[in-house]
Amino acid sequence: MTPIGEKSGSNVTRDLGSVNPHPRGQKSGKHHLMKAAAVVAIMTLIGRILGLIRDIVSAKSFGTNWHWDAFLYAFMLPNLFRRIVGEGGLTSAFIPVYNEIGERQGHAEAFRFANITISFLSLALFAFILFVEGILAFLLKIGFHSQTVMLTLELSRILFPYLWFLSLYALGMGILNSHRHFLAPAMGPAILDLVWIGAVLWVPSWVGHDYLSKISWLSYVILFGGFLHVAVELPPLRKIGFKFRWIWNIGYEGLRKTWTLLLPVVLSFAVVQINITVDMTLGMAIGSGANSSLWYGNRLMQFPLGVFALAMGTALLPMLAQQIARGEKEASRKTLSFALRSIFFIIIPSSVGLIVLREPIIRMLFERGEFDAVSTARSSAVLLGYTIGLFAFAGQKIMNSGYYAAQDSRTPMRTSILALISNIVLSLILMVPFKEAGLAVATSISGIIQFCQLIYFYPKKVGEFPFREVSASFLRILLASLVMGVLGHYSLEFLRYWIPGRGTPMQLLQVFGSIAIATVAYLGLCLACHVPEAREAWAWFRKKRKPAINPIDAENLMDGT
Repeated sequence: MTPIGEKSGSNVTRDLGSVNPHPRGQKSGKHHLMKAAAVVAIMTLIGRILGLIRDIVSAKSFGTNWHWDAFLYAFMLPNLFRRIVGEGGLTSAFIPVYNEIGERQGHAEAFRFANITISFLSLALFAFILFVEGILAFLLKIGFHSQTVMLTLELSRILFPYLWFLSLYALGMGILNSHRHFLAPAMGPAILDLVWIGAVLWVPSWVGHDYLSKISWLSYVILFGGFLHVAVELPPLRKIGFKFRWIWNIGYEGLRKTWTLLLPVVLSFAVVQINITVDMTLGMAIGSGANSSLWYGNRLMQFPLGVFALAMGTALLPMLAQQIARGEKEASRKTLSFALRSIFFIIIPSSVGLIVLREPIIRMLFERGEFDAVSTARSSAVLLGYTIGLFAFAGQKIMNSGYYAAQDSRTPMRTSILALISNIVLSLILMVPFKEAGLAVATSISGIIQFCQLIYFYPKKVGEFPFREVSASFLRILLASLVMGVLGHYSLEFLRYWIPGRGTPMQLLQVFGSIAIATVAYLGLCLACHVPEAREAWAWFRKKRKPAINPIDAENLMDGT
């Protein structure tokens, strides 16, 4: 996926393949969804583990000082636009149109549409980045009294071209995902984490070892990581037969349709990113260390969210888009139900575990070097605030996929606007008594409000929402998770008594031992209470040793009965 001229007739690939080749599309659709989600989840898990290592080495080197606050704000800016324009807005608008063109006009025309989109995106982003770089240079020339603001502007000039690479990477991900290629796109975060870790651990002698020199070096290495994101997608794109051709046709119907869908999606994603910007800007106002505490707390909350919700949402969007394009309403309803219930089966116990073990987890991971006990207390308070809304953040990713698959991008936009307003109001109220933790709580409450809105409007805008089976599953899983949380708390106290000490090896045994006990207890409770998602997970892991699930059983599992 490199920007470069047309001969779209040569862009012929093998058939996209029917998502639902079997009657009613239930068993096959579920199989492909689980397989795709598993691939993305495994790669994302690797990326999250590497991200955790990245955060550990970063915390040791930089702690929660104002230099790191400035870097995080500068790193947020290109990511903000990338999530709006690239992997957030554009991909969500692009995939349904790409699949529709592939179904109705053939795959050669779908490739032509992809080339037109890439050509337009490349040029538009290049012009936008030049414009922003000019503004940043002007602001630096004016000068500010605040060291934090000046460093943020300097680092932003280095990092902003990262947007160009990541947006093209996101569009390549949309093409590959539509052809059921999930491995290479899912490698992107892991690549970034590897180069980040390398940059923190190894600093050339000519760079220097003061905070400013090391952070500047890290910024340049991250920019190179953006290039590697794009490079890793080139081989699989060639494998499916895609060749980039420069095609400038801004009047193309598919591009105009994407643009029509894109505007509300961009506004919807913009609201989410504005929420993040509001948090970090208010964090600057709170004082030194606030943004760093928000970063570490948010990163731990994002671990289960990124691994499971993002994986399921990534696999879900192209599948729902194809089912809806074929008019398979019942199959799409069952797919949505299965996705939500599967996500809650993992996210809810993860939330309870993070709440109960938040402080020992942060102490075990980060409390060394520049990251002290005060940093642990502040970051754990933020983690508590974010984790309250974790189930809603995960549910939003699934629900948004349903709306975007039906080419309805206006409803998510409208719900996110109300969430933005509520987040700003709540943040201004809660930051006074609770500081940065109040910002996290406000974000969670606004996320829950938006999730409830998405559920409410779904039957009116897309199709029947599987409320009965999803709500019953949610309550069963919540009850089992609460029992698990109690066992996790007391098992930690028990292990601290029998394995005393505050060294890293002792903390590892204490924390992971209590997590293991709590996980086994949770799975046992779910199996004993006949929670469908537990039976489905057990059947899925045993599929290589047992005959395929009976079609009737598969249908019941999709229904949640």
